[in-house]
Amino acid sequence: MNEAERRAALEPVVVAAQKVAGIVAARGRGDADGARRLMGSFDDERDLAGGALLVAELSLAMLQRETGESLDDCVRDLCVQMEQALVRRAG
Repeated sequence: MNEAERRAALEPVVVAAQKVAGIVAARGRGDADGARRLMGSFDDERDLAGGALLVAELSLAMLQRETGESLDDCVRDLCVQMEQALVRRAG
């Protein structure tokens, strides 16, 4: 795969990831309507999933760099946080 082909293959994933980041930002500022609009802008679930995966991978890599922890430790901490969020909502 040459550089132009690689770039063409990655472009839709990056665009989707930017939308996912926008959804996260909108939710963070309490803009539910904006988050809903962005969610509705995906062509299909595969685009959403690819964008979300890229955002997760880059976010975890940034966390790893900032904390100096291994990627496995960062993922483990994330899983603990998600589990705690479920417990808080159930309680």
